[in-house]
Amino acid sequence: MNSQQVAPIGPAPISLAEWQELASLKAAIDGYPQSVCPSRQERFTELMVKSLVGKGDRPLITGP
Repeated sequence: MNSQQVAPIGPAPISLAEWQELASLKAAIDGYPQSVCPSRQERFTELMVKSLVGKGDRPLITGP
């Protein structure tokens, strides 16, 4: 890595398998939320947060 490149920070982008799992969990939660156990709801939250990495980020403000 040369001095012009910046190492990526944070988790890797969401994979296709994770997107599919997220979509499946979303469908279950949308259909009948009471049928989704708390651990699967937590997994949905983890995947949702991971899918948002880099979206809406603003550049750092530097200078006076």
